[in-house]
Amino acid sequence: MKRSTRNAVTAGAVVVLLAGGLAAAALWSARVGATVPDVSLGAVRFGAASETITEPSYSAGGAPVTVTLPGKTVIEVLEQTTIDADPVVWRFTASGNALGIAGLNYDVAVTEQVRDDEVHDVSSGIAQPGTVLERSTLKVFRAGDGGDCSAVPATPETPEGEDPKNIYVFGNTDVELQAPGTALDGTEASQEWCAAISWNSVADGTYVNDVRVTSIAEDGSANGAIARWHSQIGFPPALELLGVYRNLVVAEATAEDTTKAKASAAWDADIYPDPSNEPDIVISLDPIVTNVNPTVSPRD
Repeated sequence: MKRSTRNAVTAGAVVVLLAGGLAAAALWSARVGATVPDVSLGAVRFGAASETITEPSYSAGGAPVTVTLPGKTVIEVLEQTTIDADPVVWRFTASGNALGIAGLNYDVAVTEQVRDDEVHDVSSGIAQPGTVLERSTLKVFRAGDGGDCSAVPATPETPEGEDPKNIYVFGNTDVELQAPGTALDGTEASQEWCAAISWNSVADGTYVNDVRVTSIAEDGSANGAIARWHSQIGFPPALELLGVYRNLVVAEATAEDTTKAKASAAWDADIYPDPSNEPDIVISLDPIVTNVNPTVSPRD
């Protein structure tokens, strides 16, 4: 009898505790105005460096970071002496990480040419007139395996009625640097980019060679062959000709026998602009923070 009574009392206590727990849960749910402490969901760092300035520049508060392609690199296309020479290549790198549930994307854009205090907007893809870049083509694209920049994309066709562009950026929108929630150990990801500059050379002419060979065999039969090859002729690349400087010299002399002699000579010199003041090119990289939650819009 005593053991049965003791069991009944214990069971009753359990029922009371459960009822108290349900009541507490209901009261917590009813407090819709309760203050919830902030929870850190992740940290983000994004930067960019180049072969010119190897120390990365990091974004402050989600603002874009920039790298600068030097004008002295652009004018290297004028040192090429062959038709259809390989482009001049310059590299830069995007790097960063996003901890926790965050991810990291970015956009790439060529924004302006800068020379001293002069700034020219090139977001339209058209270079400043009178510059080496105006007579060249700049293509910005992701490097291949091992930093390979040899696979330069083809130049898109210019739509009818539009001016040809000098600047093209390929695969530059919403580039994924790191997927959301994947950098649990804080490892920094990096991606290398190529900037390829090609001089828009047009052959000045073609030199055609024809060779004809005829021979007579022992049996008296005639045999012949014809070969032809072409050689493209082009002047070294340069900015638009400013003008021609002409020199004329006339000399007159009298000999001992009083006879007179006269001679004249003339020569010309082509004058071209100095390309050493070529503007630098600014490339902007704008970070975008992503999230594992598909309902959260990407943002700075």
